[in-house]
Amino acid sequence: MLVSTRIPTDSAIHDLSVVHHAGSSLIACADERGGVWTWSPSTGEWMARSLPYAHAGDPVVAEFPDAENNIDMVAALSVDGKLLLAAGGDEQEPALWDLGSSELLWRTPLNGAYLADVIAFDGVFVTAQQYSEEVRLWSPDGTDTVLGEVGEVSCLGGARIGDRSLILAGGSGVEVWDAATLTTVATFAPDEGRVWAVTACALPDRTAIVAGTEKGGLYAWDLDAGPDELLYEPVATSQGSLETVAVITVDGRPRVVTAGQDSLRLWDAAEGVTAGHVLTRGHGITAMESAIVDGRRALVTSGRDGVLRIWDASDLAAAR
Repeated sequence: MLVSTRIPTDSAIHDLSVVHHAGSSLIACADERGGVWTWSPSTGEWMARSLPYAHAGDPVVAEFPDAENNIDMVAALSVDGKLLLAAGGDEQEPALWDLGSSELLWRTPLNGAYLADVIAFDGVFVTAQQYSEEVRLWSPDGTDTVLGEVGEVSCLGGARIGDRSLILAGGSGVEVWDAATLTTVATFAPDEGRVWAVTACALPDRTAIVAGTEKGGLYAWDLDAGPDELLYEPVATSQGSLETVAVITVDGRPRVVTAGQDSLRLWDAAEGVTAGHVLTRGHGITAMESAIVDGRRALVTSGRDGVLRIWDASDLAAAR
């Protein structure tokens, strides 16, 4: 393991987002009390980010002067020297802050359509709100575009496959868009269970769309084949609901990583066969992201123990 560090509060970490800013990597985190932190792998510094309440000026909350942000989902983006954070949660609509100045830049209306998921991808933010059935793209200036209406969405993903960028949404099925043209590329549906996590990866002769379901099923479809063209039979992972999946290259082969209560499990992305596991007792993984961290490809995990862990591919290559 490259690094293990604990958030400087007795709190779990709900979500994380890795961003390259000012020449180095930063990891933004949301704790279980709605607070936002950043951590620098290069300096080891944790910084609490005090953010004004997104809806302080709304008449609906005027009678609650002590209302605070209830943030448990974050996505960070570096734009023109500014570190931006789009965030919200199960009880708060999405909004955008400048983390450097702590300024609230924009917010969505206070209407009960709380955040279902948010990601930063290709210079924009992508959001899905509860009950809205819409996936939206947000420019840093607050301009928004409806990418599609796809039913109730529970998760989002983004992937670059060669010169192609894809945006993915999961719920009752999986919707895939070309990020450059904003057109629908494909739609897939699992045999049973809602999709709680979705990503994509490049294989030697095809692109795999990978999803984890609430029933612990791991699915993989060929993007450019028919909607029912599975790469392999769904894998029963025995890890409970799969709420996060990631892909990282280990020993030259793409591996799908799934998180259970006490372990990371690795699966061959092309064949769906098990490729090892790493014990994570006590970590209780809440979020996971494959990212470049200060020049090295790594897997970043956060947990109910309030710890961030950064795993090198060599850590996972030793998994058995």
